[in-house]
Amino acid sequence: MKGMYFICVLIMALGCKRGSDSLQAPSQQNSHYYLPYPVGTEYMCMQGWNGAMSHYGVFSYAVDFTMQPGTIVTASHQGVVEWIISGYSNSDEVPGHENVIIVRHEDSTFARYVHLSPNSERVSIGQAVKTGDTLALSGQSGTPIAHLHFDVTKGCNDRNCQTIPFAFVNTIPQPYGPAAGTIYTAR
Repeated sequence: MKGMYFICVLIMALGCKRGSDSLQAPSQQNSHYYLPYPVGTEYMCMQGWNGAMSHYGVFSYAVDFTMQPGTIVTASHQGVVEWIISGYSNSDEVPGHENVIIVRHEDSTFARYVHLSPNSERVSIGQAVKTGDTLALSGQSGTPIAHLHFDVTKGCNDRNCQTIPFAFVNTIPQPYGPAAGTIYTAR
């Protein structure tokens, strides 16, 4: 619990924004995305949309969840595994050295799961996944703080693709995207 308190204080000290009226989420009824962790678990949003640490520009609609390395990461929406990078260690803090899984969905969107533990993937490229299937384990690759970075892009799966708004359907409403400092329980 001390660790979560420290992260909350850090978030406030860095001036991370909780959301903005200009960054409005689609309604939960129109969304297909579920929290990227198992039902019954809960994690704090460390950085939400338009966060001052790193969620601006193409990453405006990204979200970071506090997670210790080794935590199960699940598919947020059904699709096909498009890309896997898994060779960077959890002690490698160099930006760009992130372990990543990208899942392509039927509607031409891509979900990106970033900072995974090395060689922890439980899926392979080309594999179909259902919502809730285990993808990998969270980690700390490419970052000094252990967390899961999640975002959604449309028609682009490259590192620098523009992220798009989304809503998680299996938790409390997020009218302006997931908010920093809020704990989200996967229902």
